[in-house]
Amino acid sequence: MTSRTAKIMLAATLTAAGVSVALASPAAAAPAYCTASQSGNGATAYCYASASGTQFRAVAYCRYLTPSGSFDYSNFYGSWQVQGDPYHSYAACGGGWSFLSPNAQVR
Repeated sequence: MTSRTAKIMLAATLTAAGVSVALASPAAAAPAYCTASQSGNGATAYCYASASGTQFRAVAYCRYLTPSGSFDYSNFYGSWQVQGDPYHSYAACGGGWSFLSPNAQVR
């Protein structure tokens, strides 16, 4: 492999890694009246009755180390629950993914 080819391949790898990091969503605070916390390799969320009738779900922000050595980032989502019901929502990171931060989403 020539030096020029090696430099081009290195630049392409670094560019791809930078794009995957740039596309990753930042951590955010849970919506009002909601709590989100780590639970194992995922997130648990609960939203109180203060906004009864709306729905919520847990969101786990996770990272995956690819075979090339770069990282991929993704959100994993739990089931929708009615706010104020006695149920929590749980979102697990996928197989091989590492948990980074919890959050909740409402609609």
